[in-house]
Amino acid sequence: MSLPLEGIRIIDFTRMLPGPYCTMILADLGAEVIRVEDPGFVWGDPPPFYEGTSVGAFNAILMRNKKSIALNLKKKEKGALDVIYKLIETADIVVEGFRPGVTEKLGIDYDTLSKRNPKIIYCSITGYGQTGPRSKIAGHDINYLSLTGMLDLNRDLCETDPKPIVPLFQGADIGGSLYSVIGILSSLRRREQSSEGKGEQIDISLADCALVKNPMGAAFEFTNTPKEENVLQGGQHPYYSVYRTKDDKFMAVGSIEMKFYTNLCNALELPRYITKQYATGAEKEEIHNAFEKTFLSKTQEEWIEIFENYEACVTPVKSFKEAMQDPHFKARGVVTEEEHPSAGKILNLHNPIKFSSKSLPINHNAPKIGQNTEEILSDIGFSAEKIKEFKKKGLFR
Repeated sequence: MSLPLEGIRIIDFTRMLPGPYCTMILADLGAEVIRVEDPGFVWGDPPPFYEGTSVGAFNAILMRNKKSIALNLKKKEKGALDVIYKLIETADIVVEGFRPGVTEKLGIDYDTLSKRNPKIIYCSITGYGQTGPRSKIAGHDINYLSLTGMLDLNRDLCETDPKPIVPLFQGADIGGSLYSVIGILSSLRRREQSSEGKGEQIDISLADCALVKNPMGAAFEFTNTPKEENVLQGGQHPYYSVYRTKDDKFMAVGSIEMKFYTNLCNALELPRYITKQYATGAEKEEIHNAFEKTFLSKTQEEWIEIFENYEACVTPVKSFKEAMQDPHFKARGVVTEEEHPSAGKILNLHNPIKFSSKSLPINHNAPKIGQNTEEILSDIGFSAEKIKEFKKKGLFR
């Protein structure tokens, strides 16, 4: 049985994390993703590397199931655009991550490419979108989070003077990737239903995506409700917080519903607080302190055993290394072991989408930059002589 996107060809001009994560998902779903890479880009294969190898683990995850063609897009006079335009004629989707205005300079903007192939779906993933005062400004995940209120939310409000905490997870970047996939798949569906079969441009702003990912915060702002009433705000509610254990580890408590909170109080042997879940002021502080003191009386492993008998939405705080060894994730096959031609057996993150009809395999490892250049040029109609000429001109290595 075929994969859902088999037969779909995607030309990928993106770098770093948001664009490659988007096209990784599409490649896992069966699309043929051809990355157009600049051989001189210094972050083309960033660290860390698998032990004792020069194989980058970041690329092993993001670039799996893809092909790579190395082209210097600035060398228009040497034939770069000839190759791109030939590729576009065979493609369904383009994904790019340049700042607005750059694609026009390179000759690969939507208007130009759609004239050569009207069915092209063209997804632009940028920090601030194609329009607006910030559209041409550079940015990274921390900037999108800071401007959208997300970084401000990431504080430990149990502290006296908490400052925003920089998360070690790229929430804006990954969120933008997922919205990009949704937009692309929606456009594919629209194109299938259209009698003209015409494509369109999709404008994805990573900052926009970060802002709209907070419906809870928005609901409180839209209704002028005090932030303190937000259950998810900063861990300051006893029933939705993180507590240190005797062995200096932590337990996460998410006992929002009354039945879970009741079980929490019983597990902690603090039944006197069962009717006081929504206490405020000094009484709330008393409950929080009592929970803290109780959790400190046992190790994390002891609490894990206790909460196996109480359904209270209480879980241990694990490191990423511990999470990979978790029996549940092992049973789900979230982390897989793959055979690499030069690095031997390497670990990878498996696509979490599970179809009843077919699993999503990692068919081939991440390619080296330009690994498929000659193969792809031949596939789109360039002769061996023309490919040699391109190589001699320095169009690729």
